[in-house]
Amino acid sequence: MPTRYILDVCDTSGAHKPIASFESDAPFHAVAVGERFDDIGWNRVDGVGLVASPERPRRYTVHSIKHLVYPTTQGLVVKYCLNLSPFDGPSSPVWGDQGSP
Repeated sequence: MPTRYILDVCDTSGAHKPIASFESDAPFHAVAVGERFDDIGWNRVDGVGLVASPERPRRYTVHSIKHLVYPTTQGLVVKYCLNLSPFDGPSSPVWGDQGSP
């Protein structure tokens, strides 16, 4: 029975709606509440398309995390839901930020 991993990302501001979803055959890296999570070009699930880029990222911090594990007829689904809060601060210089907005 194959396992499918899904990472759903929700924005906690406004309507608290899903903004992006990713699927993988391997587990996603673990994250913790309070960690930074930047959008550098996610395709939005609401059909809006890309709203950020490496040059103009949307920055978030992890607000909360939810895990769901359930069987389907095709195999096991492991769903990792990250609730993100907008972050207005700069990126770390470690990640290449040289004072950009």
